[in-house]
Amino acid sequence: MNFDQHIKINFEKLSKNEQEMIYYILNHKTEVITLSINELGNKLLSSKSSVLRLAKKIGFRGFSEMKYSIEQSLLQTTIAPTDLVATLQKEIDQTFQYASQTNFQPLLDKIKQANQLYLYATGFTQNNYTKDFSNDLFLSGRPNYLISGETNFEMISQTLTADDLVIVTSLSGNTPAIKNAIKNLQLIKVPICSVTFFGKNFLSDAADYQLYYETSELPSLMVTGSYSMVGLNIILTILARKFREYILFDE
Repeated sequence: MNFDQHIKINFEKLSKNEQEMIYYILNHKTEVITLSINELGNKLLSSKSSVLRLAKKIGFRGFSEMKYSIEQSLLQTTIAPTDLVATLQKEIDQTFQYASQTNFQPLLDKIKQANQLYLYATGFTQNNYTKDFSNDLFLSGRPNYLISGETNFEMISQTLTADDLVIVTSLSGNTPAIKNAIKNLQLIKVPICSVTFFGKNFLSDAADYQLYYETSELPSLMVTGSYSMVGLNIILTILARKFREYILFDE
């Protein structure tokens, strides 16, 4: 994960003072990468230990790793926003970078052990990619059920058990229509895996396993709020291939 992804995932866990520190860092990245930990502490009207604690709370091993990540994020932001192919490359690279730092093993174990595996997608594009994921799992010998429709999802959510697994693919993770179904699953302790773009959201908060992907808004003369979701396809394909490796080579 890059620096901005660390912030998106962990920002809500920070105290108000730590969030203010993050605002300063985000607005002074070029300066921050030239400072020592003591100098940054002084800039933030704080201490060395507070800066170190902040770095660890957002997922870094220490200040040096955080500073390196900030420096890399500055290099990445030099991509021209009008270069849509370069933006695509960035989405792909950052999703792969996140995947390389993610421990998939607990989720792979659960996919294999689950009595029933259900897949649900919250939108048209999500559904297309989830169908491919479902087929990949079938080819690896893992039966699964792709749920279609919000009403069906809510009905099925009341029939599962703690021995099952539900994987939900989404963009924002805040789709209102799935909230009742997710709450039903929580009440009867059915494990949930969320697959959303980076950031705190209802679905990832409710899930036992979380996967994330990078996305970007696509300019359009026809509609607003159009997002590229290539990253979703990538993270699902990575999960499917890791499961196939697990079945073929690790047993």
